[in-house]
Amino acid sequence: MKQATILAVLITVSHLGFTRSEPIDPITSIPEKTYTDSVSRIPTVDELLLEIMSVTGLQTDFELKEAKVLNIEAFISHKKRYILYNPEFMDWINRATKDKWASIALIAHEIGHHLNGHTIRKGGSKPDVELEADEFAGFVLYKLGASLKQAQEVMIYIAKTEASSTHPARASRMKAIQKGWDRADLAK
Repeated sequence: MKQATILAVLITVSHLGFTRSEPIDPITSIPEKTYTDSVSRIPTVDELLLEIMSVTGLQTDFELKEAKVLNIEAFISHKKRYILYNPEFMDWINRATKDKWASIALIAHEIGHHLNGHTIRKGGSKPDVELEADEFAGFVLYKLGASLKQAQEVMIYIAKTEASSTHPARASRMKAIQKGWDRADLAK
């Protein structure tokens, strides 16, 4: 009985260790983690885009392009909608999470920027538009079969605990994802 109690405490403590107050260096630091429901092959970004668009009912008019960007971003050039992504960053998030949900969340978030008209406004990232894109991502993730935990997990890796002038705090972003996820659940 004593050993079972100690084991339960160790498991609880190890799960708490994934919430970080400092951002993780995406190239050099990958938290150790195992999944029982991981997929054997994470789809390519192009396959993920098609998967996301299949639940929106819209035609795909976004072009995914590898680019020298920090991570991933929505961008318009010559009236064409792009999602620019850093392949090293995407590889890192896939290795860190060992499943497709974080990549889907990131791509869906950027699609959310396009569909909500954020990319045609001036001013760049602002907390309110980031939350709208997060809510869209939560909606899409539910439609694709992600649990709420899977939908929110990306924020453990990319969101800071404190808000900045461009991005909300992790807790706010997780609430926005839940809001979209819950809205999709109610719509079924």
